[in-house]
Amino acid sequence: MSLKAESVSPDWFKHKRADKNLIVNPVIPWLMIGFPVLILIAIVIYPTIWMGYHAFQNTNMMKLFYQDWEYIGWQNFATVLSDDRMWDSVGRLIQYLVFGACLEVLLGTILALTLFELVKSQLTRVVVLILLVLPMMLPPSIVATLWKFLLQAYNGAVNHLLIKIGILGPMERIEWLDASLSLWSLTMVDVWQWTALPLLIVYSGRVSLPPAIYEAAKVDGASQFMVLRRLTLPLLKEIIAIAFIIRFMDAYKFVDKVYVMTSGGPAQSSELPVFIAFQKGIREVEIGEAAAYAWIIFAVAMVLITLFLKYLKKVLKAQAFA
Repeated sequence: MSLKAESVSPDWFKHKRADKNLIVNPVIPWLMIGFPVLILIAIVIYPTIWMGYHAFQNTNMMKLFYQDWEYIGWQNFATVLSDDRMWDSVGRLIQYLVFGACLEVLLGTILALTLFELVKSQLTRVVVLILLVLPMMLPPSIVATLWKFLLQAYNGAVNHLLIKIGILGPMERIEWLDASLSLWSLTMVDVWQWTALPLLIVYSGRVSLPPAIYEAAKVDGASQFMVLRRLTLPLLKEIIAIAFIIRFMDAYKFVDKVYVMTSGGPAQSSELPVFIAFQKGIREVEIGEAAAYAWIIFAVAMVLITLFLKYLKKVLKAQAFA
């Protein structure tokens, strides 16, 4: 004998009108999608189109005010590409990326693996991670202001510390922010603040690796170095690459510390391409030339990241078939 199961649906479901949505009002999904899209259009898409338009105009402060700019074709791009100031800043950018972003990823990877492998106490790991992440939580402008005072030649704490430990003589001083050392000082400050980001990324990746493969390697008698070289680093290759891309993209638009600590000087010794674009657009209000700078910087970044991703995909594909 079959028994008909009693309905267990709530009263509001039984009396729901057929033309009404079961969960939410139909307008809600459109609002949830439409509002972020409008924000994206307002702060990203429209400024990008506007910048692309003015890259081909002779727009400056007066012409922008009176709206009487005129089309000049590729002249702004030619001016940027023929400027020695631009090419000098490219050389400094390469130096900063090599000794800044790459060093941050390298140090972050070493610290993450050291912390995971050598520190066994979970509480100690958490405390060390918090201490290492603290600089990253500070606003870059605050970090730049702090280090600008610490690196002062005669009143800075860094030189006084070097005198105390005997590296410098009582009357010796290092001009950390002069023309020869300004970019190196900026790089050092950036490494101090942002090494924690690849550290967290790589540490999270290492934690997520399955313990079974390490237990199997231990049973097979593999040494720690062999496990690191044959297991850990290959498995973390994608994670490390992501950390590098994130730091590369962030370092590529390095402006805040340059502005606060050196303002691009002395004698333009710490200017980077993005800072020149900032100078042209915000200070000098040469909108057309600044837009050309921005588009060139964007195009180069897009090409570099695309090539890097293709290389990474090729390496990972080869690794999968190995």
